[in-house]
Amino acid sequence: MTEKKIPTTQQMTEYRQLRKTMTTSEEYEKVMAFEEEYDIFTQVFTEEGRKGVKDAAGEVLVPAEFDEVGCTFADFCRGFAIPVVKDGKMALVSPDGKGTLLTEPVYDHICFDDCFFVLVKDGKKGLATGGGEVIIPAEMDEVYTPFNSLTAYLKDGKFGFAMIGYGLMTGPLYESYDIESGTEYLQVVKDGVSGYIDESGEFTTEEDERFFHASCD
Repeated sequence: MTEKKIPTTQQMTEYRQLRKTMTTSEEYEKVMAFEEEYDIFTQVFTEEGRKGVKDAAGEVLVPAEFDEVGCTFADFCRGFAIPVVKDGKMALVSPDGKGTLLTEPVYDHICFDDCFFVLVKDGKKGLATGGGEVIIPAEMDEVYTPFNSLTAYLKDGKFGFAMIGYGLMTGPLYESYDIESGTEYLQVVKDGVSGYIDESGEFTTEEDERFFHASCD
């Protein structure tokens, strides 16, 4: 297998702009050809025994201030938070070149899952966005991969839900749940009663007040 070339900063700038604005098949093919020829992945580097992250052209995204780096990404995921190990615990840091902590280093494990991070602490799980915002604290027995704007978690045998981007989260109150076929509204069962969740995050049996959903709006 031919080793890929290392791009220059200028080449990466032009590539990012084209990838962001491409509309034609010719532009798409140009982007694909660049990705085939050049290494576009971030790289872990070491200085004085500490680790950080650089982009493919050598720009420092995370300074070498950490014990380990959890994972790296392709350049088009450049805005994602980066898992690191500090003092034996994991955290998420910003790729801002400064090593800004987005979470405290308190996690036993952080796993990247479909553009989100599963956070594990003392055997409990939570969830953070790709940008490092904690949606669900690491206090749950299980968290589930988000579907568009909706994610679910399990605690003490009951389900709870969060609406990503809305700042809404319910308590673990529900025995079961389902997404209505066609409408994609969340349908839940609480204390044996079937209903929905309204825009304030409360249980309702009124269909016209339902708000929690899994659609892309």
